[in-house]
Amino acid sequence: MNKITKWFAGNKLAASLLAPLILGTLILGFLAYQAWDDYGTASADYTSKASQLVKLSQTKPFPSQDNLSKLEATINTEQSSLDALIKDLQKYQVPSFADIGKAKLQDRPQRFQDALRIEVTRIKSLAASAGATLPPGFYLGLDEYENRLPSQEDVRILSKQLTILSWLGELLATHKDLILSEFSRSTSEMLAKKDSPKKTPPALPGKVSTPYENACSMKLSFRCNQGSFREIVNAVSTAPYFLIIDQLLIRNTSSEPPRRDTQPPTAASPLDGSTPIQRLPIIVGRELLDISLNLRGLEFPDQGSSTSTNLQPKPEAR
Repeated sequence: MNKITKWFAGNKLAASLLAPLILGTLILGFLAYQAWDDYGTASADYTSKASQLVKLSQTKPFPSQDNLSKLEATINTEQSSLDALIKDLQKYQVPSFADIGKAKLQDRPQRFQDALRIEVTRIKSLAASAGATLPPGFYLGLDEYENRLPSQEDVRILSKQLTILSWLGELLATHKDLILSEFSRSTSEMLAKKDSPKKTPPALPGKVSTPYENACSMKLSFRCNQGSFREIVNAVSTAPYFLIIDQLLIRNTSSEPPRRDTQPPTAASPLDGSTPIQRLPIIVGRELLDISLNLRGLEFPDQGSSTSTNLQPKPEAR
């Protein structure tokens, strides 16, 4: 003991360094032990939960009447929610343009062509008044019916497509300085359907049927300013028809970003002599946008009980 005391007295620097080293070693040892203990606890808990999961995945619910009742209650609740959703979506049914669908079957082709011609003239007049530019030969995407009558079977869906196309044409034509380069539609959708829809075959057990129809698919390409584009997208999202944006491509007409040293516009002095309000500078520049937009219109026809989705068949109690 005297030797250790003498050594500490003669080696004060080493003794002062040895004490923190011993203290640090003890602290690290305690932390390592605690971490190992936590790891062991977590590992044991994981192993227990994993074994329970494997056991549950390999078992089947006991086929009792109580389990069957719970399953039937779940199916009925889901079916009721689905029926309520479909009923709410049926407000997006696309009406026949100008009540063409109420006309006599033999009169519908001519009424459709006349209504189309009048609507195209109206949209062109709106564009001229607002300062928008329409492409040459613009005919609301229905160019083939400018000089040709559609078949009686096709008028039903064409009149619905004209309702959507007219709404979109008016939306674009009322924006100043908008330059429309493409306004087309898909010609392969639903034209094979007759005026009296065929009865849909019953869905196979376990197969989910879709309660909607594709009313119209459109492709739009145009150039506009940022404000007009924002208004157009907002209008599409709140349209009276169920429109889905399948594809949206946006390209700035200017490939160079605005200079950082660009001075913000100076605010004009108010006439009443008060302090002028400094407006925020344009962050993304004043360039125009080239837009390519693919839209799809859906409708949810009222098919009575046939709109209900076929869920899994109810199991029988054993």
